[in-house]
Amino acid sequence: MAGQKAERQEQGLIDAIRMGFGKNGGKPFTVVGANGIRIPRVKFAEKFEGRSSAGTEPYTDVIITTDRTTFNVSNKGESAPSIAGGGLEGLELAVPGLTKMFLNAALNEYIKKGFISGMMDVPDMYGKVSDNLKEKIVVGNKKMGGPIDYMYIGPMDVKYTFSAGTLRLNGSFYPAKKYAKDNDLYLRLRKRRVDQPFVAEEKDSKGLPLIMGKSPSRGDKGRRIVTVKKPPRNALIVEF
Repeated sequence: MAGQKAERQEQGLIDAIRMGFGKNGGKPFTVVGANGIRIPRVKFAEKFEGRSSAGTEPYTDVIITTDRTTFNVSNKGESAPSIAGGGLEGLELAVPGLTKMFLNAALNEYIKKGFISGMMDVPDMYGKVSDNLKEKIVVGNKKMGGPIDYMYIGPMDVKYTFSAGTLRLNGSFYPAKKYAKDNDLYLRLRKRRVDQPFVAEEKDSKGLPLIMGKSPSRGDKGRRIVTVKKPPRNALIVEF
């Protein structure tokens, strides 16, 4: 989870857990998310160090240590959080070839809908991930800086209360495997900048369809791919 705001949330979670250990006299305590999910016997928290094998930000943000094991946590904000991490690179590490299939299908769907190179008003494209691949994407793997045990989704400013050996947070914990099982998962293709035009023929450095051309104002090229659990009503959806 990149960016200064994200770092604030990650450090806030770490600080809250370390504070809880001190408040509990150096004894393990229970951490409870706003949704009631509990992590018992917690002792310590720290920032995950390192990169993915693709050189991108790792999927894991925070490591929570109990007196029995450790849990990898991926931190996310409340505003339409991307379910998995690492963008296109992370998806490729989780399920090799998935993004190529999606991008090719998306490009063909745009062309089928009548979009031609140079058009500016280009909607996002969504593609539903098959059930047998959801866990691989949500949980991740070591190559992408995972796998994760929990997602922590909440405000960027972490707030908490501590009482009777229990730390209560204003963000929620979601077990990654259960989340993958209980929710649909969609890939979402969107512009990086609002003034990027549609391009039908261009490829990126990996030979994949670029789809979104160069931004005149910022110079950005290409599209961003994130994972979400539900597309908006009337979204453009492609099968792949």
